[in-house]
Amino acid sequence: MNLNKRMINRFKSFVLIGVQPIIRCWENRYFEIGKDVEHQPVFIIGAPRTGSTILYQALTNCYQFAYIDNIACTWHRNLRFGLWLSNKKYGNDPHNNFKAEHGNTEKFGGHAPSECGQFWYRWLPKDRHFIDYDDITEKMVAEIRTEVFDASNYLKKPILFKNLNAGQRLRLISKAFPEAKIIYVKRDPRFVVRSIVKARGKVGIKPGQWWSIMPPNVKELLKLPESEMCAAQVYYLEKQIEKDLLLFPDQNVKKIHYQNFSKELLEHLTRWCGVSQRSHSETPVFRQDDINHLTPNERNHLNEIVAKYDFEKETFA
Repeated sequence: MNLNKRMINRFKSFVLIGVQPIIRCWENRYFEIGKDVEHQPVFIIGAPRTGSTILYQALTNCYQFAYIDNIACTWHRNLRFGLWLSNKKYGNDPHNNFKAEHGNTEKFGGHAPSECGQFWYRWLPKDRHFIDYDDITEKMVAEIRTEVFDASNYLKKPILFKNLNAGQRLRLISKAFPEAKIIYVKRDPRFVVRSIVKARGKVGIKPGQWWSIMPPNVKELLKLPESEMCAAQVYYLEKQIEKDLLLFPDQNVKKIHYQNFSKELLEHLTRWCGVSQRSHSETPVFRQDDINHLTPNERNHLNEIVAKYDFEKETFA
């Protein structure tokens, strides 16, 4: 990013921070704080490179979910205003965007779905992702609930979140939204590790450096060779997720597999969430993994790396 662009972005940030209190007053008058909850939020979670982004894009495009798009994310300090503004601009139009760069859609339009980590960083640390009970305050929970439920009630839809850090924040989510619905995405760990290694190379991450979501034991994993570190990353992220999913009612959790992505699966998930189809929307083409597309050496290497961890056999394609 060049100097001029950095200065422009910094100026924008100062402006947004400056108007935040004024907008907050408007939000508190416009939205009905404390109104009965009509729709519970839905969270897509999982390890990185499991297909969560395309699932998020498909569900928000084809079905009547509310979601944080890039316009709303610009106003992450005033999420209710941001979602109101997006609704005024785009109404119920589909975004028809299935492109992303490692989950980031900023280049693909204001209505493209955003992970909007900035919203959560209003309360949470940036240097770690796992949030334990000691990190949670009543004030934090109350503020998050207000932002989400007020916007959801205004839009008359459940808000669908896809920010994979949420998988390491389920203890907070269970406090704020005990009746939330959780979509947990899994994929053959060999293809996940392969994809993480490729992504690290593409963005210039060196061996011994971390990339993407951090499990609680991230410092220990940094000592491992790169491929093994990636396998351990996936294993320990999923291990923490599966432990903390027990905080939610069984009927509020759906575990799905990348290999089963299809229009039928989308319809099943949306019936479960109680949302209807959006008109004039496109459905993406889903791809499945094929172990036969790997070279023998690549397959043997990935099998060896993954075998060091106790992955569920059912996750293998």
